[in-house]
Amino acid sequence: MPGEREEMMLRIIDLCDSVRKRGLDPFDVGVREFFDRLRELLPKLRKDEELYLDIQAVLGLADVIFQQGEWIKHKSSMLYLDPLLIMLKLHALPPEDLAEIGASSWHPILELEGLSPHGIREAMQYWTNLPPLGERWKEPETTEVLAGEIARRELAHLGILSEEEFAATLDRNWRELREAAGEKEGIPYWDFICAQSFEQTVARAWLVSFLVSYGYATLELRPLEEEILLKPLHKPRKLEQVATFSVPISISRSEWLRRRKRG
Repeated sequence: MPGEREEMMLRIIDLCDSVRKRGLDPFDVGVREFFDRLRELLPKLRKDEELYLDIQAVLGLADVIFQQGEWIKHKSSMLYLDPLLIMLKLHALPPEDLAEIGASSWHPILELEGLSPHGIREAMQYWTNLPPLGERWKEPETTEVLAGEIARRELAHLGILSEEEFAATLDRNWRELREAAGEKEGIPYWDFICAQSFEQTVARAWLVSFLVSYGYATLELRPLEEEILLKPLHKPRKLEQVATFSVPISISRSEWLRRRKRG
């Protein structure tokens, strides 16, 4: 069974092979990060097999760099334009130029303009039924809707009846996360949310999403180790300082059972 160092190098080799054999985008590979990992591992390598895997990993990353260069040559030969660049160029164009481009590129197969008697009657009825101009400028009637009504129902379903109780529950989970992490940098996501029942696991995952959204903790994705690290912060951040992002994590009953059996 390969050790931790060998497994790391085998994953790098497999990822590099995916670029050439399975068409993976070469720019999705963190070449610099992987070279840094290999540089840290090199002084620890003792066996011939480990050194051979290190050579394979370096050659694989070199090939990924070559594939990146080929991708750039191919796109530049096709006069490739990034969609973002096109959008910025469109925003920079004045309305007159945009109208001229639209008119010059419009080639309808058939065009017919006309107003039927029925359309004239509808237009007259529309203008006749319009209220006076003074009434049209009045403030529209509004109905006050309490923000967060659905969220409160969900909280009540989980046994949380008020915002104060919800804040206390978040604080309690944050302290529990800090205690579970201890002196370590963080704790694997599944190790923290996995509970005795599937329902409790889903509830803990739900609360963890608020811990991350409200600045109590951060998530670190480690694709090489196929792991998500949950890192508690020593002090909660202010909401305006929290960088918002979305990380979809599938929590199925089968996955929960598999991890429970594994211990």
